[in-house]
Amino acid sequence: MTEQQNPQNAEQWYRFLNEKQPPVRLSIIRRLQSKLSDPNCSVIHLNKLIKSDPLLCLHVALAAGRLHDEKQSEITSIDHAIGSLGLHKLEQLINSLPTIRLNPASTAQKMYFRAVANSHHAATQVHQWLKQCRGGMFAEESYLAALFYNIGHWMLWYFAPQQMTRIQVMIREKNAPPELAETRVLGCTIDAISKRLLTSWPVSSLARVTLENSTPLNRQMILQLHQRALSDPRLDSDQLRQLNHLTQQKFFPVKLGNWLALAANYGWGKEATLQLIDIINDYLRAELNHTFAFLHKNCVLASRNYHVPGTLSPATEMLMLDSDLSPGYRLTSTDRTLFNLPLAKPASQPDGTKASPATNTSENGAVNREKIASETAAEKPVERQNRETSAAAPESQPSDKKPAALAEPEGDFRSKDIYRQHMQRFREPGDSYTQGAQVLNDLLIGLTKGLGMKHAALIILPPKSNTLKVIKATGFEDDHPLPHSTHTLGPKSLFSRLNEKPGCLLINQTNRQQISTMLPATFSHHISDQDCLLMSLIASNKSAVIIYADQEGDPEGIQSFHHKKFKDLCTTAGRCLDHVYQLRAGAKK
Repeated sequence: MTEQQNPQNAEQWYRFLNEKQPPVRLSIIRRLQSKLSDPNCSVIHLNKLIKSDPLLCLHVALAAGRLHDEKQSEITSIDHAIGSLGLHKLEQLINSLPTIRLNPASTAQKMYFRAVANSHHAATQVHQWLKQCRGGMFAEESYLAALFYNIGHWMLWYFAPQQMTRIQVMIREKNAPPELAETRVLGCTIDAISKRLLTSWPVSSLARVTLENSTPLNRQMILQLHQRALSDPRLDSDQLRQLNHLTQQKFFPVKLGNWLALAANYGWGKEATLQLIDIINDYLRAELNHTFAFLHKNCVLASRNYHVPGTLSPATEMLMLDSDLSPGYRLTSTDRTLFNLPLAKPASQPDGTKASPATNTSENGAVNREKIASETAAEKPVERQNRETSAAAPESQPSDKKPAALAEPEGDFRSKDIYRQHMQRFREPGDSYTQGAQVLNDLLIGLTKGLGMKHAALIILPPKSNTLKVIKATGFEDDHPLPHSTHTLGPKSLFSRLNEKPGCLLINQTNRQQISTMLPATFSHHISDQDCLLMSLIASNKSAVIIYADQEGDPEGIQSFHHKKFKDLCTTAGRCLDHVYQLRAGAKK
Protein backbone atom coordinates (compact mmCIF):
# COMPACT_ATOMS: atom_id res chain seq x y z
CA MET A 1 0.00 0.00 0.00
CA THR A 2 1.51 3.33 -1.07
CA GLU A 3 1.20 6.58 0.84
CA GLN A 4 -1.39 7.71 -1.70
CA GLN A 5 -3.38 4.55 -0.88
CA ASN A 6 -3.64 5.09 2.87
CA PRO A 7 -7.43 5.07 3.53
CA GLN A 8 -8.74 7.06 6.48
CA ASN A 9 -12.45 6.15 6.59
CA ALA A 10 -14.87 3.37 5.66
CA GLU A 11 -15.60 4.78 2.19
CA GLN A 12 -11.91 5.02 1.31
CA TRP A 13 -11.27 1.50 2.61
CA TYR A 14 -14.19 0.28 0.51
CA ARG A 15 -12.67 1.81 -2.62
CA PHE A 16 -9.34 0.18 -1.76
CA LEU A 17 -10.80 -3.28 -1.10
CA ASN A 18 -13.83 -3.44 -3.40
CA GLU A 19 -12.12 -4.88 -6.49
CA LYS A 20 -9.77 -7.17 -4.59
CA GLN A 21 -10.32 -10.92 -4.39
CA PRO A 22 -9.28 -12.79 -1.24
CA PRO A 23 -7.31 -15.89 -2.32
CA VAL A 24 -8.45 -19.47 -1.76
CA ARG A 25 -6.19 -22.34 -0.70
CA LEU A 26 -4.61 -23.99 -3.72
CA SER A 27 -5.21 -27.48 -2.34
CA ILE A 28 -9.00 -27.16 -2.32
CA ILE A 29 -9.05 -25.61 -5.80
CA ARG A 30 -7.09 -28.60 -7.12
CA ARG A 31 -9.53 -30.99 -5.47
CA LEU A 32 -12.43 -29.21 -7.14
CA GLN A 33 -10.67 -29.22 -10.49
CA SER A 34 -10.05 -32.93 -10.09
CA LYS A 35 -13.77 -33.53 -9.52
CA LEU A 36 -14.68 -31.31 -12.47
CA SER A 37 -12.46 -33.39 -14.76
CA ASP A 38 -14.78 -36.33 -14.15
CA PRO A 39 -17.40 -36.42 -16.95
CA ASN A 40 -19.99 -37.65 -14.43
CA CYS A 41 -19.45 -34.70 -12.10
CA SER A 42 -22.54 -32.76 -11.00
CA VAL A 43 -23.31 -29.85 -8.70
CA ILE A 44 -24.11 -32.31 -5.91
CA HIS A 45 -20.53 -33.66 -6.04
CA LEU A 46 -19.12 -30.13 -5.58
CA ASN A 47 -21.58 -28.98 -2.91
CA LYS A 48 -19.93 -30.48 0.17
CA LEU A 49 -16.41 -29.43 -0.84
CA ILE A 50 -17.45 -25.84 -1.56
CA LYS A 51 -19.30 -25.56 1.76
CA SER A 52 -16.21 -26.80 3.63
CA ASP A 53 -14.25 -23.63 2.78
CA PRO A 54 -15.61 -20.17 3.83
CA LEU A 55 -13.47 -18.40 1.22
CA LEU A 56 -14.99 -20.50 -1.54
CA CYS A 57 -18.41 -19.80 -0.06
CA LEU A 58 -17.71 -16.06 -0.31
CA HIS A 59 -16.77 -16.20 -3.98
CA VAL A 60 -19.72 -18.48 -4.82
CA ALA A 61 -22.17 -16.32 -2.83
CA LEU A 62 -20.83 -13.14 -4.45
CA ALA A 63 -21.14 -14.56 -7.99
CA ALA A 64 -24.65 -15.90 -7.31
CA GLY A 65 -25.67 -12.74 -5.46
CA ARG A 66 -24.83 -10.59 -8.46
CA LEU A 67 -26.99 -12.79 -10.66
CA HIS A 68 -29.91 -12.50 -8.21
CA ASP A 69 -29.30 -8.77 -7.83
CA GLU A 70 -30.09 -8.30 -11.49
CA LYS A 71 -33.45 -10.01 -10.90
CA GLN A 72 -34.05 -8.02 -7.67
CA SER A 73 -33.90 -11.16 -5.54
CA GLU A 74 -31.31 -12.49 -3.10
CA ILE A 75 -29.62 -15.69 -1.98
CA THR A 76 -30.59 -17.16 1.38
CA SER A 77 -28.06 -19.98 1.83
CA ILE A 78 -24.86 -21.49 0.45
CA ASP A 79 -26.89 -24.30 -1.15
CA HIS A 80 -29.07 -21.68 -2.83
CA ALA A 81 -25.99 -19.89 -4.20
CA ILE A 82 -24.42 -23.10 -5.53
CA GLY A 83 -27.66 -24.18 -7.19
CA SER A 84 -28.14 -20.73 -8.72
CA LEU A 85 -24.79 -20.81 -10.51
CA GLY A 86 -24.99 -24.31 -11.95
CA LEU A 87 -22.10 -26.53 -13.00
CA HIS A 88 -20.82 -24.47 -15.95
CA LYS A 89 -20.63 -21.15 -14.07
CA LEU A 90 -19.10 -22.90 -11.05
CA GLU A 91 -16.35 -24.36 -13.23
CA GLN A 92 -15.60 -20.95 -14.75
CA LEU A 93 -15.51 -19.35 -11.31
CA ILE A 94 -13.26 -22.02 -9.77
CA ASN A 95 -10.73 -21.77 -12.61
CA SER A 96 -10.58 -17.96 -12.30
CA LEU A 97 -10.06 -17.64 -8.52
CA PRO A 98 -6.74 -16.42 -7.06
CA THR A 99 -5.02 -19.12 -5.01
CA ILE A 100 -2.61 -19.23 -2.11
CA ARG A 101 -0.34 -21.84 -0.63
CA LEU A 102 0.15 -21.13 3.08
CA ASN A 103 3.67 -20.00 3.92
CA PRO A 104 4.31 -21.11 7.53
CA ALA A 105 6.70 -18.18 8.01
CA SER A 106 4.01 -15.58 7.21
CA THR A 107 2.13 -14.17 10.20
CA ALA A 108 -0.24 -12.22 7.93
CA GLN A 109 -1.29 -15.34 6.04
CA LYS A 110 -1.87 -17.30 9.23
CA MET A 111 -3.88 -14.45 10.76
CA TYR A 112 -5.84 -14.20 7.51
CA PHE A 113 -6.91 -17.83 7.85
CA ARG A 114 -7.47 -17.34 11.57
CA ALA A 115 -9.91 -14.51 10.83
CA VAL A 116 -11.73 -16.79 8.38
CA ALA A 117 -11.79 -19.55 11.03
CA ASN A 118 -13.28 -17.05 13.55
CA SER A 119 -16.14 -16.35 11.18
CA HIS A 120 -16.66 -20.05 10.48
CA HIS A 121 -16.77 -20.70 14.21
CA ALA A 122 -19.39 -17.96 14.70
CA ALA A 123 -21.50 -19.30 11.82
CA THR A 124 -21.32 -22.87 13.16
CA GLN A 125 -22.42 -21.75 16.62
CA VAL A 126 -25.37 -19.74 15.27
CA HIS A 127 -26.47 -22.58 12.98
CA GLN A 128 -26.48 -25.06 15.87
CA TRP A 129 -28.26 -22.66 18.25
CA LEU A 130 -31.12 -22.12 15.81
CA LYS A 131 -31.43 -25.83 15.13
CA GLN A 132 -31.76 -26.47 18.86
CA CYS A 133 -34.00 -23.63 20.03
CA ARG A 134 -35.86 -22.54 16.88
CA GLY A 135 -36.32 -25.84 15.09
CA GLY A 136 -33.91 -24.76 12.37
CA MET A 137 -35.92 -21.67 11.38
CA PHE A 138 -33.64 -19.21 9.51
CA ALA A 139 -30.66 -21.46 10.36
CA GLU A 140 -29.18 -21.49 6.84
CA GLU A 141 -29.72 -17.78 6.24
CA SER A 142 -28.24 -16.95 9.65
CA TYR A 143 -25.24 -19.22 8.95
CA LEU A 144 -24.60 -17.23 5.76
CA ALA A 145 -24.92 -13.90 7.61
CA ALA A 146 -22.70 -14.93 10.53
CA LEU A 147 -20.06 -16.23 8.12
CA PHE A 148 -19.74 -12.91 6.26
CA TYR A 149 -20.46 -10.52 9.14
CA ASN A 150 -16.74 -9.96 9.78
CA ILE A 151 -15.63 -9.90 6.15
CA GLY A 152 -13.58 -6.77 6.88
CA HIS A 153 -11.22 -8.78 9.10
CA TRP A 154 -10.54 -11.24 6.27
CA MET A 155 -9.81 -8.54 3.71
CA LEU A 156 -7.66 -6.38 5.96
CA TRP A 157 -5.43 -9.21 7.18
CA TYR A 158 -4.55 -10.09 3.62
CA PHE A 159 -4.56 -6.69 1.90
CA ALA A 160 -3.55 -4.40 4.81
CA PRO A 161 -1.53 -6.59 7.22
CA GLN A 162 0.62 -3.73 8.48
CA GLN A 163 -2.42 -1.86 9.82
CA MET A 164 -3.87 -5.01 11.38
CA THR A 165 -0.59 -5.74 13.17
CA ARG A 166 -0.59 -2.22 14.64
CA ILE A 167 -4.14 -2.77 15.88
CA GLN A 168 -3.16 -6.06 17.56
CA VAL A 169 -0.15 -4.42 19.24
CA MET A 170 -2.39 -1.69 20.70
CA ILE A 171 -4.98 -4.22 21.92
CA ARG A 172 -2.72 -6.96 23.26
CA GLU A 173 0.24 -4.92 24.52
CA LYS A 174 -1.29 -1.56 25.42
CA ASN A 175 -4.73 -2.80 26.54
CA ALA A 176 -6.57 -0.41 24.22
CA PRO A 177 -10.26 -1.22 23.55
CA PRO A 178 -10.59 -2.83 20.09
CA GLU A 179 -12.88 -0.08 18.74
CA LEU A 180 -10.44 2.66 19.77
CA ALA A 181 -7.44 0.79 18.36
CA GLU A 182 -9.22 0.22 15.04
CA THR A 183 -10.30 3.85 14.78
CA ARG A 184 -6.83 5.10 15.66
CA VAL A 185 -5.17 3.00 12.92
CA LEU A 186 -7.85 2.75 10.22
CA GLY A 187 -9.83 5.93 10.79
CA CYS A 188 -12.96 3.84 11.46
CA THR A 189 -13.97 0.51 12.97
CA ILE A 190 -13.64 -2.76 11.07
CA ASP A 191 -17.40 -3.22 11.49
CA ALA A 192 -17.89 -0.02 9.47
CA ILE A 193 -15.66 -1.40 6.70
CA SER A 194 -17.54 -4.72 6.71
CA LYS A 195 -20.85 -2.87 6.56
CA ARG A 196 -19.71 -0.77 3.59
CA LEU A 197 -18.46 -3.85 1.72
CA LEU A 198 -21.69 -5.78 2.36
CA THR A 199 -23.72 -2.82 1.16
CA SER A 200 -22.12 -3.31 -2.26
CA TRP A 201 -21.52 -7.07 -2.19
CA PRO A 202 -24.87 -8.93 -2.39
CA VAL A 203 -23.72 -11.93 -0.36
CA SER A 204 -26.08 -11.63 2.63
CA SER A 205 -28.75 -9.03 3.30
CA LEU A 206 -29.10 -10.34 6.87
CA ALA A 207 -25.39 -9.71 7.54
CA ARG A 208 -25.82 -6.14 6.30
CA VAL A 209 -28.93 -5.64 8.44
CA THR A 210 -27.08 -7.02 11.48
CA LEU A 211 -24.27 -4.50 11.01
CA GLU A 212 -26.77 -1.69 10.47
CA ASN A 213 -28.40 -2.63 13.79
CA SER A 214 -25.10 -2.73 15.67
CA THR A 215 -25.58 0.71 17.21
CA PRO A 216 -27.83 -0.38 20.12
CA LEU A 217 -25.72 -3.50 20.71
CA ASN A 218 -22.97 -1.71 22.61
CA ARG A 219 -21.17 -2.51 25.87
CA GLN A 220 -24.02 -1.07 27.93
CA MET A 221 -26.49 -3.32 26.10
CA ILE A 222 -24.26 -6.35 26.70
CA LEU A 223 -24.24 -5.50 30.41
CA GLN A 224 -28.03 -5.25 30.43
CA LEU A 225 -28.40 -8.53 28.55
CA HIS A 226 -26.12 -10.13 31.11
CA GLN A 227 -28.23 -8.68 33.93
CA ARG A 228 -31.32 -10.07 32.20
CA ALA A 229 -29.67 -13.50 31.95
CA LEU A 230 -29.01 -13.41 35.70
CA SER A 231 -32.55 -12.11 36.47
CA ASP A 232 -31.09 -8.94 37.97
CA PRO A 233 -33.89 -7.06 39.80
CA ARG A 234 -32.32 -3.69 38.94
CA LEU A 235 -33.74 -3.87 35.39
CA ASP A 236 -37.08 -2.09 35.17
CA SER A 237 -40.04 -3.19 33.04
CA ASP A 238 -39.21 -0.84 30.14
CA GLN A 239 -35.64 -2.14 29.93
CA LEU A 240 -36.84 -5.75 30.04
CA ARG A 241 -39.37 -5.04 27.29
CA GLN A 242 -36.64 -3.51 25.12
CA LEU A 243 -34.30 -6.44 25.74
CA ASN A 244 -37.01 -9.01 25.02
CA HIS A 245 -37.75 -7.27 21.73
CA LEU A 246 -34.03 -7.27 20.86
CA THR A 247 -33.50 -10.99 21.51
CA GLN A 248 -36.44 -11.86 19.25
CA GLN A 249 -34.95 -10.05 16.27
CA LYS A 250 -33.74 -12.16 13.36
CA PHE A 251 -30.29 -10.56 13.46
CA PHE A 252 -29.70 -11.09 17.19
CA PRO A 253 -28.15 -14.61 17.10
CA VAL A 254 -25.91 -13.50 14.20
CA LYS A 255 -24.55 -10.66 16.30
CA LEU A 256 -24.31 -12.83 19.41
CA GLY A 257 -22.35 -15.53 17.57
CA ASN A 258 -19.81 -13.02 16.29
CA TRP A 259 -19.54 -11.40 19.71
CA LEU A 260 -18.60 -14.81 21.06
CA ALA A 261 -16.09 -15.55 18.28
CA LEU A 262 -14.30 -12.20 18.68
CA ALA A 263 -14.28 -12.30 22.49
CA ALA A 264 -12.92 -15.87 22.44
CA ASN A 265 -10.12 -14.62 20.22
CA TYR A 266 -8.65 -12.93 23.32
CA GLY A 267 -9.28 -15.83 25.68
CA TRP A 268 -12.08 -18.24 26.51
CA GLY A 269 -11.57 -17.65 30.21
CA LYS A 270 -11.91 -13.86 29.98
CA GLU A 271 -14.76 -12.20 31.83
CA ALA A 272 -16.23 -10.81 28.58
CA THR A 273 -16.47 -14.32 27.10
CA LEU A 274 -18.04 -15.75 30.25
CA GLN A 275 -20.64 -12.97 30.26
CA LEU A 276 -21.55 -13.79 26.67
CA ILE A 277 -21.94 -17.46 27.58
CA ASP A 278 -24.47 -16.40 30.25
CA ILE A 279 -26.36 -14.43 27.58
CA ILE A 280 -26.25 -17.40 25.17
CA ASN A 281 -27.51 -19.67 27.94
CA ASP A 282 -30.44 -17.33 28.50
CA TYR A 283 -31.15 -17.20 24.73
CA LEU A 284 -31.16 -21.00 24.54
CA ARG A 285 -33.20 -21.23 27.77
CA ALA A 286 -30.97 -24.02 28.98
CA GLU A 287 -28.98 -24.99 32.06
CA LEU A 288 -25.56 -23.37 32.21
CA ASN A 289 -23.61 -26.65 32.37
CA HIS A 290 -25.55 -27.93 29.34
CA THR A 291 -24.78 -24.72 27.46
CA PHE A 292 -21.06 -25.03 28.18
CA ALA A 293 -21.13 -28.61 26.88
CA PHE A 294 -23.12 -27.53 23.82
CA LEU A 295 -20.65 -24.74 22.98
CA HIS A 296 -17.76 -27.18 23.36
CA LYS A 297 -19.49 -29.59 21.02
CA ASN A 298 -19.97 -26.82 18.46
CA CYS A 299 -16.30 -25.92 18.80
CA VAL A 300 -15.35 -29.49 17.94
CA LEU A 301 -17.65 -29.33 14.93
CA ALA A 302 -16.23 -26.00 13.72
CA SER A 303 -12.63 -27.16 14.23
CA ARG A 304 -13.23 -30.43 12.35
CA ASN A 305 -15.10 -28.87 9.43
CA TYR A 306 -12.59 -26.11 8.71
CA HIS A 307 -8.92 -26.40 9.50
CA VAL A 308 -5.86 -24.84 7.87
CA PRO A 309 -2.52 -26.51 8.73
CA GLY A 310 -0.26 -24.12 10.62
CA THR A 311 -3.12 -22.14 12.18
CA LEU A 312 -5.03 -22.53 15.42
CA SER A 313 -8.50 -21.04 15.63
CA PRO A 314 -10.16 -19.98 18.91
CA ALA A 315 -12.64 -22.79 18.31
CA THR A 316 -9.73 -25.22 18.63
CA GLU A 317 -8.24 -23.31 21.57
CA MET A 318 -11.45 -23.72 23.57
CA LEU A 319 -10.80 -27.46 23.62
CA MET A 320 -7.45 -26.93 25.37
CA LEU A 321 -6.38 -25.86 28.83
CA ASP A 322 -6.27 -22.12 29.50
CA SER A 323 -2.95 -20.53 28.59
CA ASP A 324 -1.36 -17.09 28.53
CA LEU A 325 0.01 -17.78 25.04
CA SER A 326 -1.33 -15.61 22.24
CA PRO A 327 -1.08 -16.04 18.48
CA GLY A 328 1.81 -14.36 16.69
CA TYR A 329 0.59 -11.02 15.37
CA ARG A 330 3.80 -9.19 14.39
CA LEU A 331 4.85 -9.32 10.77
CA THR A 332 7.96 -11.30 9.85
CA SER A 333 10.65 -10.58 7.29
CA THR A 334 8.87 -13.10 5.05
CA ASP A 335 5.68 -11.01 5.28
CA ARG A 336 7.57 -7.92 4.22
CA THR A 337 8.81 -9.74 1.14
CA LEU A 338 5.44 -11.33 0.29
CA PHE A 339 3.47 -8.11 0.67
CA ASN A 340 6.15 -5.70 -0.63
CA LEU A 341 6.37 -3.89 2.72
CA PRO A 342 9.38 -1.82 3.81
CA LEU A 343 11.89 -3.68 5.93
CA ALA A 344 11.82 -2.99 9.67
CA LYS A 345 14.36 -0.46 10.90
CA PRO A 346 17.33 -2.14 12.60
CA ALA A 347 17.38 -1.69 16.35
CA SER A 348 20.31 0.10 17.97
CA GLN A 349 22.61 -2.01 20.11
CA PRO A 350 23.90 -0.86 23.52
CA ASP A 351 27.30 -0.06 21.97
CA GLY A 352 25.70 2.29 19.45
CA THR A 353 25.95 -0.04 16.46
CA LYS A 354 22.93 -1.14 14.46
CA ALA A 355 21.70 -4.70 14.35
CA SER A 356 21.60 -6.51 11.04
CA PRO A 357 18.13 -6.38 9.42
CA ALA A 358 18.18 -10.16 9.41
CA THR A 359 18.64 -10.36 13.17
CA ASN A 360 15.12 -10.95 14.46
CA THR A 361 13.90 -12.45 17.68
CA SER A 362 11.72 -15.51 17.84
CA GLU A 363 8.31 -15.63 19.53
CA ASN A 364 9.81 -16.55 22.88
CA GLY A 365 12.10 -13.49 22.72
CA ALA A 366 15.38 -15.37 22.11
CA VAL A 367 17.60 -14.37 19.18
CA ASN A 368 17.69 -17.04 16.51
CA ARG A 369 21.25 -16.53 15.31
CA GLU A 370 21.45 -19.72 13.29
CA LYS A 371 19.01 -18.36 10.69
CA ILE A 372 20.76 -15.05 10.04
CA ALA A 373 22.70 -16.33 7.06
CA SER A 374 19.69 -17.93 5.39
CA GLU A 375 17.44 -14.90 5.97
CA THR A 376 19.93 -12.50 4.38
CA ALA A 377 19.91 -14.47 1.14
CA ALA A 378 18.56 -12.88 -2.04
CA GLU A 379 14.79 -12.25 -1.97
CA LYS A 380 12.78 -14.86 -3.80
CA PRO A 381 9.70 -14.23 -5.96
CA VAL A 382 6.30 -14.57 -4.30
CA GLU A 383 5.58 -17.84 -6.07
CA ARG A 384 8.72 -19.42 -4.65
CA GLN A 385 8.12 -17.91 -1.23
CA ASN A 386 4.70 -19.55 -1.18
CA ARG A 387 6.37 -22.92 -1.67
CA GLU A 388 8.86 -22.42 1.15
CA THR A 389 8.39 -24.59 4.20
CA SER A 390 11.25 -23.29 6.32
CA ALA A 391 10.10 -20.90 9.05
CA ALA A 392 11.67 -17.46 9.22
CA ALA A 393 12.03 -15.86 12.62
CA PRO A 394 9.26 -13.30 13.33
CA GLU A 395 9.86 -9.78 14.48
CA SER A 396 10.53 -9.26 18.12
CA GLN A 397 7.59 -10.23 20.29
CA PRO A 398 7.24 -8.59 23.69
CA SER A 399 9.74 -10.17 26.04
CA ASP A 400 9.06 -11.02 29.66
CA LYS A 401 12.16 -9.10 30.75
CA LYS A 402 13.21 -5.65 29.60
CA PRO A 403 16.97 -5.43 28.87
CA ALA A 404 18.64 -3.20 31.42
CA ALA A 405 20.66 -1.45 28.71
CA LEU A 406 17.56 -0.05 26.98
CA ALA A 407 16.85 3.57 27.83
CA GLU A 408 13.42 4.82 28.80
CA PRO A 409 11.61 6.03 25.68
CA GLU A 410 11.34 9.82 25.69
CA GLY A 411 7.87 9.80 24.13
CA ASP A 412 6.30 8.04 27.11
CA PHE A 413 6.75 11.13 29.30
CA ARG A 414 5.09 14.46 28.77
CA SER A 415 8.26 16.01 30.18
CA LYS A 416 11.00 13.71 31.36
CA ASP A 417 12.88 16.62 32.97
CA ILE A 418 9.91 17.61 35.14
CA TYR A 419 9.35 14.00 36.19
CA ARG A 420 13.00 13.53 37.15
CA GLN A 421 13.12 16.89 38.90
CA HIS A 422 10.22 16.00 41.19
CA MET A 423 11.53 12.49 41.75
CA GLN A 424 14.84 14.01 42.88
CA ARG A 425 13.08 16.48 45.21
CA PHE A 426 11.15 13.65 46.88
CA ARG A 427 14.28 11.53 47.28
CA GLU A 428 16.36 14.36 48.80
CA PRO A 429 13.83 16.76 50.30
CA GLY A 430 16.29 18.56 52.60
CA ASP A 431 14.55 21.75 53.79
CA SER A 432 12.40 22.07 50.65
CA TYR A 433 9.22 20.89 52.35
CA THR A 434 7.82 21.97 55.69
CA GLN A 435 4.20 20.85 55.17
CA GLY A 436 2.63 17.74 53.69
CA ALA A 437 0.46 19.83 51.35
CA GLN A 438 3.60 21.02 49.55
CA VAL A 439 4.62 17.43 48.80
CA LEU A 440 1.17 16.54 47.54
CA ASN A 441 0.97 19.63 45.31
CA ASP A 442 4.32 18.73 43.73
CA LEU A 443 3.14 15.15 43.27
CA LEU A 444 0.16 16.32 41.21
CA ILE A 445 2.48 18.45 39.06
CA GLY A 446 4.87 15.53 38.56
CA LEU A 447 2.03 13.23 37.51
CA THR A 448 0.36 15.63 35.06
CA LYS A 449 3.13 17.79 33.64
CA GLY A 450 5.88 15.21 34.02
CA LEU A 451 4.43 11.74 33.45
CA GLY A 452 1.58 13.03 31.28
CA MET A 453 -1.56 12.03 33.19
CA LYS A 454 -4.62 13.93 31.94
CA HIS A 455 -6.37 14.05 35.35
CA ALA A 456 -5.03 13.61 38.88
CA ALA A 457 -6.79 13.98 42.23
CA LEU A 458 -6.10 13.67 45.97
CA ILE A 459 -8.69 11.72 47.97
CA ILE A 460 -8.92 11.32 51.73
CA LEU A 461 -10.99 9.13 54.02
CA PRO A 462 -11.13 10.76 57.46
CA PRO A 463 -10.70 8.45 60.49
CA LYS A 464 -13.86 6.65 61.61
CA SER A 465 -15.77 8.01 58.63
CA ASN A 466 -17.44 6.39 55.65
CA THR A 467 -17.45 9.56 53.55
CA LEU A 468 -14.78 9.90 50.89
CA LYS A 469 -13.61 13.44 50.04
CA VAL A 470 -11.76 14.70 46.96
CA ILE A 471 -9.69 17.54 48.39
CA LYS A 472 -7.66 18.66 45.38
CA ALA A 473 -7.63 17.89 41.66
CA THR A 474 -5.79 19.06 38.56
CA GLY A 475 -6.37 18.72 34.83
CA PHE A 476 -10.17 18.59 35.13
CA GLU A 477 -12.51 20.90 33.24
CA ASP A 478 -14.22 23.65 35.25
CA ASP A 479 -17.60 21.91 35.16
CA HIS A 480 -16.27 18.41 35.93
CA PRO A 481 -18.12 16.91 38.93
CA LEU A 482 -15.17 15.05 40.53
CA PRO A 483 -13.09 17.89 42.12
CA HIS A 484 -14.20 18.60 45.71
CA SER A 485 -16.92 15.92 45.54
CA THR A 486 -17.85 13.56 48.40
CA HIS A 487 -18.92 9.92 48.21
CA THR A 488 -20.47 7.54 50.72
CA LEU A 489 -18.69 4.20 51.01
CA GLY A 490 -20.34 0.82 51.12
CA PRO A 491 -19.44 -2.04 53.50
CA LYS A 492 -16.86 -3.64 51.14
CA SER A 493 -15.30 -0.55 49.69
CA LEU A 494 -11.99 -0.65 47.82
CA PHE A 495 -11.11 2.72 49.35
CA SER A 496 -11.39 1.29 52.85
CA ARG A 497 -8.89 -1.40 51.92
CA LEU A 498 -6.51 1.11 50.32
CA ASN A 499 -6.81 3.26 53.42
CA GLU A 500 -5.74 0.34 55.63
CA LYS A 501 -2.70 -0.82 53.68
CA PRO A 502 -0.65 0.38 50.68
CA GLY A 503 -1.67 -0.66 47.20
CA CYS A 504 -1.51 0.43 43.57
CA LEU A 505 -4.31 -0.62 41.23
CA LEU A 506 -4.76 -0.25 37.47
CA ILE A 507 -8.46 -0.30 36.54
CA ASN A 508 -8.90 -1.35 32.90
CA GLN A 509 -11.41 -3.13 30.67
CA THR A 510 -10.43 -6.51 32.10
CA ASN A 511 -11.28 -5.78 35.74
CA ARG A 512 -13.53 -2.71 35.50
CA GLN A 513 -16.80 -4.50 36.11
CA GLN A 514 -15.42 -6.39 39.10
CA ILE A 515 -13.84 -3.25 40.59
CA SER A 516 -16.92 -1.09 39.99
CA THR A 517 -18.86 -3.16 42.54
CA MET A 518 -16.31 -2.09 45.17
CA LEU A 519 -16.50 1.64 44.36
CA PRO A 520 -19.23 4.15 45.25
CA ALA A 521 -21.60 4.48 42.30
CA THR A 522 -21.27 8.26 42.40
CA PHE A 523 -17.48 7.98 42.15
CA SER A 524 -17.64 5.50 39.23
CA HIS A 525 -19.86 7.92 37.28
CA HIS A 526 -17.37 10.77 37.73
CA ILE A 527 -14.16 9.02 36.64
CA SER A 528 -12.88 8.06 33.20
CA ASP A 529 -14.51 5.10 31.46
CA GLN A 530 -11.05 4.23 30.13
CA ASP A 531 -8.05 3.05 32.16
CA CYS A 532 -7.31 4.75 35.48
CA LEU A 533 -4.97 4.33 38.47
CA LEU A 534 -5.52 4.36 42.24
CA MET A 535 -2.79 4.27 44.87
CA SER A 536 -2.64 4.92 48.60
CA LEU A 537 0.23 6.95 50.09
CA ILE A 538 1.40 5.65 53.47
CA ALA A 539 3.11 8.01 55.93
CA SER A 540 3.66 7.53 59.64
CA ASN A 541 2.34 3.97 59.27
CA LYS A 542 -1.07 5.13 58.09
CA SER A 543 -2.75 6.15 54.85
CA ALA A 544 -2.32 9.86 54.26
CA VAL A 545 -4.09 10.18 50.92
CA ILE A 546 -5.26 8.15 47.93
CA ILE A 547 -4.14 9.27 44.47
CA TYR A 548 -6.36 8.98 41.38
CA ALA A 549 -5.01 9.48 37.83
CA ASP A 550 -6.12 8.77 34.27
CA GLN A 551 -5.27 9.50 30.63
CA GLU A 552 -8.77 10.12 29.34
CA GLY A 553 -8.90 10.76 25.62
CA ASP A 554 -5.74 8.82 24.81
CA PRO A 555 -6.77 5.79 22.70
CA GLU A 556 -3.68 3.85 23.78
CA GLY A 557 -4.72 4.17 27.41
CA ILE A 558 -2.41 3.66 30.36
CA GLN A 559 0.51 1.44 29.42
CA SER A 560 2.63 -0.65 31.78
CA PHE A 561 5.30 2.06 31.56
CA HIS A 562 2.93 4.70 32.98
CA HIS A 563 1.69 2.28 35.63
CA LYS A 564 5.26 1.69 36.84
CA LYS A 565 6.32 5.35 36.76
CA PHE A 566 3.11 6.39 38.53
CA LYS A 567 3.83 3.88 41.29
CA ASP A 568 7.50 4.93 41.56
CA LEU A 569 6.69 8.63 41.88
CA CYS A 570 3.86 8.09 44.39
CA THR A 571 5.97 5.72 46.51
CA THR A 572 8.85 8.22 46.61
CA ALA A 573 6.43 11.03 47.45
CA GLY A 574 5.05 8.89 50.28
CA ARG A 575 8.53 8.50 51.78
CA CYS A 576 9.05 12.25 51.48
CA LEU A 577 5.72 12.85 53.18
CA ASP A 578 6.75 10.52 56.00
CA HIS A 579 10.00 12.51 56.34
CA VAL A 580 8.05 15.79 56.64
CA TYR A 581 5.76 14.33 59.31
CA GLN A 582 8.74 13.10 61.32
CA LEU A 583 10.38 16.54 61.18
CA ARG A 584 7.18 18.19 62.37
CA ALA A 585 6.80 15.65 65.17
CA GLY A 586 10.40 16.36 66.27
CA ALA A 587 9.79 20.09 66.22
CA LYS A 588 6.77 19.72 68.49
CA LYS A 589 8.87 17.88 71.06
